[in-house]
Amino acid sequence: ETGDPTKWPIVVETVGKVMRSIAGMEKYQVVSSSSSAKWLLGTGEWRDYGGEKSIGEVTKALAAVKPYEDTNLYAGLEKAFSLRDPGGLDAVYLFSDGLPTSGPGLTLAQQTAKPPLKEIERSEILGKHIHRTLNETWNRPVVGRPRVKIHAIGFYFESPDVGAFLW
Repeated sequence: ETGDPTKWPIVVETVGKVMRSIAGMEKYQVVSSSSSAKWLLGTGEWRDYGGEKSIGEVTKALAAVKPYEDTNLYAGLEKAFSLRDPGGLDAVYLFSDGLPTSGPGLTLAQQTAKPPLKEIERSEILGKHIHRTLNETWNRPVVGRPRVKIHAIGFYFESPDVGAFLW
């Protein structure tokens, strides 16, 4: 949710540009996440890349999405990394305009703190949990396979701290 009506169209356009720039892409899948995550197209199966036809399908589906609620980056990454073992996920492109604001990573005491944690404190804790889960679980070293490359693209509408998290 933002007062800037150009924000989401810029994200959609950027996804299309990035898809055009990936040399040798054969298969792809897209995860959309706000407070939860879902497959943008289909039910999580790999999709064959067909150039402009695929780009048009993705950008049309993304343009129909109405961003809402918080940013649960954990759910989005967890869904994306579910493709690692069955299909050979080799790269993730993460587009985000916000720091993590929901998802696993807070203790019960942190969740129920009085006064509540400030959003930046909450995001810092959740971000560290995501980084730890990436290194220890989702993107852990696997014998005979390289780690998944993660390309992060940030949209700094509300928070310059997004850059530090994505880095």
